[in-house]
Amino acid sequence: MNEILLKSKETLRLQSDEEIINEVKWGNEEYFAEIIKRYNQRLYRIAISFGIDDDDCDEVLQLTYISAYEKLSQFRGDARFFTWLTRILINECLMLKRKNKKVIHLTEDKAVTISDSVHLNPIESLMEKERKEILENAIRSLPEKYKSVYMLKEVEGLSVLETSEVLAISEVNVKVRLHRARSMLKNVISEVADVSTLFSFGNERCDRINNKIMDYIRKQENKT
Repeated sequence: MNEILLKSKETLRLQSDEEIINEVKWGNEEYFAEIIKRYNQRLYRIAISFGIDDDDCDEVLQLTYISAYEKLSQFRGDARFFTWLTRILINECLMLKRKNKKVIHLTEDKAVTISDSVHLNPIESLMEKERKEILENAIRSLPEKYKSVYMLKEVEGLSVLETSEVLAISEVNVKVRLHRARSMLKNVISEVADVSTLFSFGNERCDRINNKIMDYIRKQENKT
């Protein structure tokens, strides 16, 4: 039985977003858990790039998934599912920011600098961790329009075209903002070899959100 389940999970991971979505639309709501697993990390980083505090990210992601599930019938496949899902997330981020009246911490004309009070631990693993924290804090301090482009293009690894689609800006603007972001981070960016490891969401946190969303979906299905 476990072997069958494992094979089923492996097959699920190989299916496209569109195939998973069709299963959900056909009434197999449990398939939606795969969507959550696929995009928790990406959506978390994008929420961070829009200035959402880490403590608020779980709420934003949950609201995004709930909204996406409830509006799934509206997804026609005109854009990639990730683009559609990200736009829902961005809308949730903007609503939360309006509610909390978040502010930008850095003007566009200033470069990110490291305080002279920063002292790296001599143990290499701790040094790397501290370097990541420094760069993460620097990225958080970027003006939002540069931060979102940098996070999507450099950390998430999206192409210029994909980044432009998600943010609804031109490819030229993506390139300009990315150049500006790199320039503002020039004092710290070389300290971390692999930026794809930044802003890790964590398996336990991912599972927690997955469980909450799937519990919500099951309760909704039981009402019908």
